[in-house]
Amino acid sequence: MIEVIPPALNTDLGGKGLHNTAPAVNDFIRAFFEQLNQGRAEISFGFSEVMLKAGPDDLHRTFLRMNA
Repeated sequence: MIEVIPPALNTDLGGKGLHNTAPAVNDFIRAFFEQLNQGRAEISFGFSEVMLKAGPDDLHRTFLRMNA
């Protein structure tokens, strides 16, 4: 493993209640270790999992949405 970059998660970092719509930290940790134990070369979670499976059209639409 070289690096772990978690997504935005539901924490109190920056203030209580600011990240309530984000996934729970425990869900990320559970998914991370399950995939690590499976020996996966790429570990994904949430939005990164969607993007990992996305085709060119999906990636283009996402890029346009993020860079409107």
